[in-house]
Amino acid sequence: MKPFAMALVSATLLVSGIGLAWADCPTPPGLSGCKACHVLEPGKASRVTGPNLVGVVGQPAMHAADFKGYSEAMKAAQAKGLTWTDENVMAYLLDPKAFLTEFNGQPLKNAMMFQMKDEAKRQAAVEGLKTIAACQ
Repeated sequence: MKPFAMALVSATLLVSGIGLAWADCPTPPGLSGCKACHVLEPGKASRVTGPNLVGVVGQPAMHAADFKGYSEAMKAAQAKGLTWTDENVMAYLLDPKAFLTEFNGQPLKNAMMFQMKDEAKRQAAVEGLKTIAACQ
């Protein structure tokens, strides 16, 4: 086989393999509401409306360096050392503004208005975040 044809076949197999790997790890149902504003795929750029959430659990606040829209409240929380533990993600999803106000010790402008009141849904979201992190 000619070198160009070999390279083309190899590239096709590589791209197909990557596509199959992601197809094996679809967005968990617990994160379906997050897709409107956030990216949930490894290696993809953040959206203007929110950072890519892949790998967020266990990371410090403002983990997505390419996202430029972090709020004043999130910047303050990051400066105070906020890490996205399971417990912090659960509390944040319940009421982002209240969580950041308590963490920062003062009310500051926050961008995320979405609230997930149901504890089982919040737990499913945390598990979903861990699932997509494993797909990297």
